[in-house]
Amino acid sequence: MLGINPNATFIGQGKRIMKSKNITFLSNGYGEDKIAAAIIEKLLKDIPDLEIKALPLVGEGNFYSEREIKVILSSKMLPSGGFALRAGFFSFLKATKSGWLGIVKNQIKALKREGKSIDMVISVGDIWPVILSILFIKKPLVFLPTAKSDYIQKHFFIERFLMKKFCKLVITRDSQTASSLRNSGIKATYVGNVMLDCLKITGENFNLKKDSCVVGILPGSRNEAYKNINTILNAVVIIKDKLIDKGMKAEFLLSLAPSLNLKGLENNLNKKDNWTIIKSTISEEKKGIIAHLISRETVIKVIRGKFGDILKCSQVIIGLSGTGNEQAVGMGKPVVTFPGKGPQITKKFVYAQRKLLGEALSVVKNQKEEIAGEVLSLLTNSEKLSKAKKIGEERMGKPGAAIRVAKLLQEILSNF
Repeated sequence: MLGINPNATFIGQGKRIMKSKNITFLSNGYGEDKIAAAIIEKLLKDIPDLEIKALPLVGEGNFYSEREIKVILSSKMLPSGGFALRAGFFSFLKATKSGWLGIVKNQIKALKREGKSIDMVISVGDIWPVILSILFIKKPLVFLPTAKSDYIQKHFFIERFLMKKFCKLVITRDSQTASSLRNSGIKATYVGNVMLDCLKITGENFNLKKDSCVVGILPGSRNEAYKNINTILNAVVIIKDKLIDKGMKAEFLLSLAPSLNLKGLENNLNKKDNWTIIKSTISEEKKGIIAHLISRETVIKVIRGKFGDILKCSQVIIGLSGTGNEQAVGMGKPVVTFPGKGPQITKKFVYAQRKLLGEALSVVKNQKEEIAGEVLSLLTNSEKLSKAKKIGEERMGKPGAAIRVAKLLQEILSNF
């Protein structure tokens, strides 16, 4: 097919040939940063002398910095959250006013400055980082199109043209998309979904009681998460009360992304609902519990840095996330979502994600009763829970893709 064997062993060859190679990763989103960082970790484990840099096109690139991966340039997170070009005209204007064009200009300058020293570019996300690479770096290019799948919509003609003409290899997120691209003459392959390798599970259980129904909450990683939090909180109260009526207990775990903060959360809480934020104890912080959201008898544990453990501990997820929802389904957890306020989690987005994740993702109206009702339906139906687990494996594959992608990149590097 491609002459590339994802299971090949050539680490010794890689260490000899690639010692002086310089690889740059372009990624345009929080989830994309995580995917790129997971691949980089595998590359450096095999070939520690590789020089690897990253340019996060959206936000500060905390995932890179935390892993001591050199960041060429970081940017502030804009209100559009990286969706300026696809969130509508008014959102585009707002992003432009907030400095989006200036950020793009600085990124282009950085790419031109680094271009001569780069040996290969890995673009992770949608077609935008590919375009930047083609125009301003002009070096061998590998593309991981995390934003598109044939389950939702096939790549546009211009995207296929660019991939065919400029990409050494396209590593897709599912086998169906890889097959479709190959039919268009594109060098494409599928070796699993790296998203699942981004989940680190430490075994933390957050002091959960054994007989509790556990609901995970993923409000998202962009600023619109603050706007949508009150709808989720109102649904949580209903879920808790209904389960108590059935003689059951509920516990809630909210994942707070590094791009969000407690102050922003607190500033957007609906005061009439009496929600307050209480800081955690030192022992709780060691478990990743940084605070508690409390309203009367309802308590939500706010957690940072233990995303994989949240998914593992939860039976059902309320998710307004892109990558996070997909990772949850990959872990076999059913997700309840709804169109939110903001440029990312729109009605169009959630229904597209429904096509991607199938029946493991429930789309409901942006109403607390609808959200709560669907969560309760899932929590009390073991057949639905089992079905979600099966669908997750079908649509998202199994962990281990990061190692296979790293091997593919090593083989490409060894050939030039």
